[in-house]
Amino acid sequence: MRTTHAAGFLVALLAGTASLCAMAADPPPQSLPPMVQRAQPGAGQRALQPLAGTWKVEKSLFVAIGTPDKPARGEGMTTRREWIGDGRFLHDVTQGSFNGQPYFRAGFLGYNNMDQRYEWVTADNFTPTLMAYQARNGSGPSVSGQAIDMKGQFTDLGITGEANVGKNIPMRTVIRIESENRHVFEIYFTPPGGSEVLADRMVFTRVP
Repeated sequence: MRTTHAAGFLVALLAGTASLCAMAADPPPQSLPPMVQRAQPGAGQRALQPLAGTWKVEKSLFVAIGTPDKPARGEGMTTRREWIGDGRFLHDVTQGSFNGQPYFRAGFLGYNNMDQRYEWVTADNFTPTLMAYQARNGSGPSVSGQAIDMKGQFTDLGITGEANVGKNIPMRTVIRIESENRHVFEIYFTPPGGSEVLADRMVFTRVP
């Protein structure tokens, strides 16, 4: 009997979810179970819509192989972002060349309805580390002109210098949506005993 009830609930959950448009502006139908209603995409996801699409990328690295005065730059880089999970997450795939080597990054950007914050996780072919960032709990959906500010940390493998290998490095990603056709991602590091520095900047221009 429990198996039958569980299967029936799962069918209802999937049917309810499938019936909704990924980026619907209307609130979820009240007939859905409360848990399913709380899982539906809303204002937090809609605010990310300008980031979807295909983009030309100008990437600059100001640490490791680059400096503030002479940043290392990417070549021929592009990003494609599309909605997955019925409009819950933006899947980011960035490819190109960096410092003469092939570059690849994949990421997931979403809005946590329960904690009311943005979250961003990436993996690339330059480090063996998943980079995870979270905005402040209760910071809410982005509004026009407001930057998305998310914090994280990682164990340094030498990116900020050999003296910091194995140390914990606070980091921050800031997303600024300037228009439907241009936005900027910036990563900041705070080395041990030092001030926060700009580590990485990616400028995205929409490909028609």
